[in-house]
Amino acid sequence: MTAPSNPHLAQLLDRFGGQEPDPMDLFVALFDGGLFVPLSAPGVVITGRDPEGGRVVLGFADPLPGRDVPGAVGVAHHDAAQLTALLEGTGAVWLVLRSRQGEWKLPRALLDAWARDFPGERLLLEPPTGPDARALREALARRMGGFPAVRTAWLSRARWPDSPDPQLLLHVAVDEDPPGPVANHLLQALLREEPLRHLAYPRVAVVPLHPVAHADTIADLERRNLPPVRHAPRPAPAEPAPEPTAPQPKRRWFRRSRPAADHLHREPS
Repeated sequence: MTAPSNPHLAQLLDRFGGQEPDPMDLFVALFDGGLFVPLSAPGVVITGRDPEGGRVVLGFADPLPGRDVPGAVGVAHHDAAQLTALLEGTGAVWLVLRSRQGEWKLPRALLDAWARDFPGERLLLEPPTGPDARALREALARRMGGFPAVRTAWLSRARWPDSPDPQLLLHVAVDEDPPGPVANHLLQALLREEPLRHLAYPRVAVVPLHPVAHADTIADLERRNLPPVRHAPRPAPAEPAPEPTAPQPKRRWFRRSRPAADHLHREPS
Protein backbone atom coordinates (compact mmCIF):
# COMPACT_ATOMS: atom_id res chain seq x y z
CA MET A 1 0.00 0.00 0.00
CA THR A 2 1.41 3.39 -1.00
CA ALA A 3 1.75 5.96 1.75
CA PRO A 4 -0.21 9.22 1.39
CA SER A 5 1.43 12.29 -0.09
CA ASN A 6 3.68 14.69 1.78
CA PRO A 7 1.52 17.86 1.60
CA HIS A 8 3.81 20.06 3.70
CA LEU A 9 6.79 19.36 1.44
CA ALA A 10 4.64 19.90 -1.66
CA GLN A 11 3.41 23.21 -0.29
CA LEU A 12 6.95 24.43 0.37
CA LEU A 13 8.18 23.41 -3.09
CA ASP A 14 5.15 24.93 -4.82
CA ARG A 15 5.46 28.18 -2.90
CA PHE A 16 9.12 28.74 -3.65
CA GLY A 17 8.94 27.66 -7.28
CA GLY A 18 12.20 28.73 -8.94
CA GLN A 19 13.42 30.65 -5.88
CA GLU A 20 15.88 29.20 -3.41
CA PRO A 21 13.88 27.68 -0.52
CA ASP A 22 14.91 27.61 3.10
CA PRO A 23 16.83 24.33 3.38
CA MET A 24 15.86 23.71 6.99
CA ASP A 25 12.13 23.87 6.25
CA LEU A 26 12.43 21.41 3.38
CA PHE A 27 14.66 19.24 5.53
CA VAL A 28 12.06 19.02 8.33
CA ALA A 29 9.24 18.32 5.86
CA LEU A 30 11.31 15.65 4.14
CA PHE A 31 12.06 13.87 7.40
CA ASP A 32 8.45 14.13 8.53
CA GLY A 33 6.82 12.68 5.42
CA GLY A 34 9.43 11.13 3.14
CA LEU A 35 9.36 10.98 -0.67
CA PHE A 36 8.06 8.83 -3.53
CA VAL A 37 10.74 7.43 -5.81
CA PRO A 38 9.81 6.18 -9.34
CA LEU A 39 10.61 2.55 -10.18
CA SER A 40 11.37 1.01 -13.57
CA ALA A 41 10.62 -2.44 -12.12
CA PRO A 42 9.77 -3.72 -8.65
CA GLY A 43 12.68 -2.70 -6.44
CA VAL A 44 14.58 -0.93 -9.26
CA VAL A 45 14.90 2.84 -8.82
CA ILE A 46 15.03 5.13 -11.83
CA THR A 47 18.14 7.33 -11.76
CA GLY A 48 19.46 10.01 -14.11
CA ARG A 49 22.51 12.16 -14.71
CA ASP A 50 23.14 15.87 -14.17
CA PRO A 51 25.00 17.99 -16.75
CA GLU A 52 28.31 17.19 -15.03
CA GLY A 53 27.65 13.46 -15.18
CA GLY A 54 26.74 12.97 -11.53
CA ARG A 55 24.03 10.43 -10.74
CA VAL A 56 20.67 11.85 -9.65
CA VAL A 57 17.71 10.30 -7.84
CA LEU A 58 14.25 11.84 -8.29
CA GLY A 59 11.87 12.08 -5.33
CA PHE A 60 8.29 13.37 -5.42
CA ALA A 61 6.15 14.84 -2.66
CA ASP A 62 3.08 13.29 -4.33
CA PRO A 63 3.01 9.77 -5.81
CA LEU A 64 0.99 10.67 -8.94
CA PRO A 65 3.67 12.77 -10.73
CA GLY A 66 6.21 10.09 -9.92
CA ARG A 67 4.21 7.53 -11.86
CA ASP A 68 4.32 9.83 -14.92
CA VAL A 69 8.12 9.68 -15.21
CA PRO A 70 9.06 7.99 -18.53
CA GLY A 71 9.74 4.31 -17.94
CA ALA A 72 8.14 4.25 -14.49
CA VAL A 73 5.89 1.33 -13.57
CA GLY A 74 5.15 2.65 -10.09
CA VAL A 75 6.61 4.46 -7.09
CA ALA A 76 7.98 3.44 -3.71
CA HIS A 77 7.74 5.51 -0.56
CA HIS A 78 11.09 6.13 1.18
CA ASP A 79 11.61 7.70 4.58
CA ALA A 80 14.74 9.69 5.40
CA ALA A 81 16.82 6.68 6.46
CA GLN A 82 15.85 4.77 3.32
CA LEU A 83 16.68 7.77 1.13
CA THR A 84 20.11 8.04 2.70
CA ALA A 85 20.75 4.35 2.06
CA LEU A 86 19.37 4.67 -1.48
CA LEU A 87 21.74 7.50 -2.40
CA GLU A 88 24.66 5.57 -0.98
CA GLY A 89 23.67 2.37 -2.76
CA THR A 90 23.18 4.01 -6.17
CA GLY A 91 26.18 6.31 -5.91
CA ALA A 92 23.94 9.33 -6.47
CA VAL A 93 25.32 12.76 -5.60
CA TRP A 94 21.98 14.61 -5.83
CA LEU A 95 18.46 14.04 -4.59
CA VAL A 96 16.01 16.14 -6.60
CA LEU A 97 12.84 17.00 -4.65
CA ARG A 98 9.86 17.69 -6.89
CA SER A 99 6.26 18.79 -6.50
CA ARG A 100 3.76 19.69 -9.20
CA GLN A 101 5.11 23.24 -9.40
CA GLY A 102 8.51 23.30 -7.73
CA GLU A 103 11.88 21.57 -7.54
CA TRP A 104 14.97 21.65 -5.34
CA LYS A 105 18.30 19.84 -5.68
CA LEU A 106 19.58 18.47 -2.40
CA PRO A 107 23.28 17.46 -2.29
CA ARG A 108 23.82 14.02 -0.86
CA ALA A 109 26.52 15.32 1.50
CA LEU A 110 24.04 17.77 3.01
CA LEU A 111 21.40 15.08 3.46
CA ASP A 112 23.95 12.84 5.19
CA ALA A 113 24.91 15.64 7.57
CA TRP A 114 21.33 16.60 8.38
CA ALA A 115 20.26 13.00 8.84
CA ARG A 116 22.49 12.82 11.88
CA ASP A 117 20.85 15.82 13.49
CA PHE A 118 17.18 15.10 13.06
CA PRO A 119 15.22 13.34 15.83
CA GLY A 120 14.17 9.85 14.95
CA GLU A 121 14.00 6.38 16.40
CA ARG A 122 17.80 6.01 16.36
CA LEU A 123 18.60 9.40 17.88
CA LEU A 124 18.84 9.56 21.65
CA LEU A 125 17.72 12.85 23.19
CA GLU A 126 18.65 13.49 26.82
CA PRO A 127 18.51 16.51 29.14
CA PRO A 128 21.63 18.59 28.46
CA THR A 129 24.50 18.76 30.93
CA GLY A 130 27.82 20.56 31.11
CA PRO A 131 28.97 24.20 30.96
CA ASP A 132 28.15 24.68 27.25
CA ALA A 133 24.59 23.47 27.73
CA ARG A 134 24.14 25.67 30.78
CA ALA A 135 25.49 28.75 28.96
CA LEU A 136 23.33 28.04 25.92
CA ARG A 137 20.20 27.64 28.01
CA GLU A 138 20.89 30.87 29.92
CA ALA A 139 21.49 32.74 26.67
CA LEU A 140 18.30 31.28 25.24
CA ALA A 141 16.27 32.53 28.20
CA ARG A 142 17.74 36.02 27.74
CA ARG A 143 17.27 36.15 23.97
CA MET A 144 13.75 34.74 23.68
CA GLY A 145 12.20 38.16 24.24
CA GLY A 146 13.74 39.41 20.99
CA PHE A 147 12.02 36.67 18.98
CA PRO A 148 8.27 36.99 19.64
CA ALA A 149 7.42 34.39 16.97
CA VAL A 150 9.28 31.68 18.90
CA ARG A 151 6.75 29.76 20.96
CA THR A 152 8.97 27.21 22.73
CA ALA A 153 12.52 25.90 22.49
CA TRP A 154 13.92 22.59 23.73
CA LEU A 155 17.61 22.02 24.29
CA SER A 156 18.82 18.44 24.38
CA ARG A 157 21.98 16.38 24.36
CA ALA A 158 21.65 14.32 21.17
CA ARG A 159 23.63 11.21 20.49
CA TRP A 160 23.51 8.42 17.96
CA PRO A 161 23.95 4.93 19.43
CA ASP A 162 26.88 4.22 17.10
CA SER A 163 28.64 7.53 17.78
CA PRO A 164 30.47 8.41 21.01
CA ASP A 165 30.32 12.16 20.27
CA PRO A 166 27.12 13.89 21.43
CA GLN A 167 25.97 17.29 20.23
CA LEU A 168 23.66 19.99 21.53
CA LEU A 169 20.41 20.02 19.56
CA LEU A 170 17.99 22.94 19.70
CA HIS A 171 14.40 22.35 18.62
CA VAL A 172 12.54 25.62 18.07
CA ALA A 173 8.76 25.90 17.59
CA VAL A 174 7.97 29.05 15.61
CA ASP A 175 4.57 30.62 14.95
CA GLU A 176 5.55 31.44 11.37
CA ASP A 177 5.48 29.40 8.19
CA PRO A 178 8.14 28.56 7.22
CA PRO A 179 9.79 28.41 10.67
CA GLY A 180 13.38 28.06 9.42
CA PRO A 181 14.46 31.72 9.10
CA VAL A 182 13.45 32.66 12.65
CA ALA A 183 14.96 29.50 14.17
CA ASN A 184 18.24 30.00 12.32
CA HIS A 185 18.43 33.67 13.30
CA LEU A 186 17.85 32.73 16.93
CA LEU A 187 20.72 30.23 16.88
CA GLN A 188 23.02 32.76 15.22
CA ALA A 189 22.16 35.32 17.90
CA LEU A 190 22.93 32.79 20.63
CA LEU A 191 26.31 31.86 19.15
CA ARG A 192 27.36 35.51 19.01
CA GLU A 193 27.38 35.64 22.80
CA GLU A 194 30.86 35.54 24.30
CA PRO A 195 30.56 32.23 26.22
CA LEU A 196 29.23 30.46 23.10
CA ARG A 197 31.43 31.76 20.29
CA HIS A 198 33.48 28.58 20.25
CA LEU A 199 30.39 26.50 19.40
CA ALA A 200 29.50 25.70 15.79
CA TYR A 201 28.06 22.89 13.70
CA PRO A 202 28.26 19.94 14.32
CA ARG A 203 28.67 20.61 18.06
CA VAL A 204 25.36 22.46 18.03
CA ALA A 205 22.49 22.33 15.53
CA VAL A 206 18.92 23.62 15.23
CA VAL A 207 15.71 21.94 14.05
CA PRO A 208 12.90 24.41 13.19
CA LEU A 209 9.35 23.26 13.90
CA HIS A 210 5.91 24.61 13.07
CA PRO A 211 3.30 24.09 15.83
CA VAL A 212 0.74 22.68 13.37
CA ALA A 213 2.82 20.95 10.69
CA HIS A 214 5.10 19.31 13.27
CA ALA A 215 2.66 18.77 16.11
CA ASP A 216 3.66 15.10 16.45
CA THR A 217 7.34 15.98 16.82
CA ILE A 218 6.52 18.63 19.43
CA ALA A 219 4.36 16.16 21.36
CA ASP A 220 7.25 13.70 21.32
CA LEU A 221 9.60 16.35 22.72
CA GLU A 222 7.12 17.04 25.53
CA ARG A 223 6.92 13.33 26.34
CA ARG A 224 10.70 13.13 26.64
CA ASN A 225 10.57 15.58 29.57
CA LEU A 226 13.19 17.86 28.03
CA PRO A 227 13.25 21.21 29.85
CA PRO A 228 11.42 23.76 27.65
CA VAL A 229 12.30 27.42 27.42
CA ARG A 230 9.35 29.76 26.88
CA HIS A 231 8.75 33.47 26.94
CA ALA A 232 8.74 34.91 30.43
CA PRO A 233 5.17 35.78 31.47
CA ARG A 234 4.39 39.43 31.11
CA PRO A 235 3.82 41.24 34.42
CA ALA A 236 0.20 42.05 35.14
CA PRO A 237 -0.68 45.69 34.53
CA ALA A 238 -0.60 47.79 37.67
CA GLU A 239 -3.98 48.69 39.04
CA PRO A 240 -4.69 52.44 38.92
CA ALA A 241 -4.43 54.25 42.22
CA PRO A 242 -7.82 55.20 43.70
CA GLU A 243 -8.85 58.78 43.15
CA PRO A 244 -8.56 60.98 46.25
CA THR A 245 -11.86 61.67 47.99
CA ALA A 246 -12.94 64.81 49.78
CA PRO A 247 -12.26 64.71 53.52
CA GLN A 248 -15.28 63.81 55.59
CA PRO A 249 -16.13 65.81 58.72
CA LYS A 250 -15.08 64.07 61.85
CA ARG A 251 -17.79 62.61 63.96
CA ARG A 252 -17.67 63.01 67.70
CA TRP A 253 -17.34 59.81 69.55
CA PHE A 254 -19.98 60.87 72.06
CA ARG A 255 -23.53 62.18 71.75
CA ARG A 256 -24.88 64.89 73.97
CA SER A 257 -27.81 63.80 76.07
CA ARG A 258 -30.57 66.00 77.32
CA PRO A 259 -30.50 66.98 81.02
CA ALA A 260 -32.06 64.43 83.31
CA ALA A 261 -34.54 67.01 84.57
CA ASP A 262 -36.03 67.28 81.13
CA HIS A 263 -37.02 63.63 81.35
CA LEU A 264 -38.80 63.90 84.70
CA HIS A 265 -42.58 63.75 84.69
CA ARG A 266 -44.10 65.77 87.47
CA GLU A 267 -47.27 64.53 89.11
CA PRO A 268 -49.96 67.19 89.54
CA SER A 269 -50.19 68.41 93.11
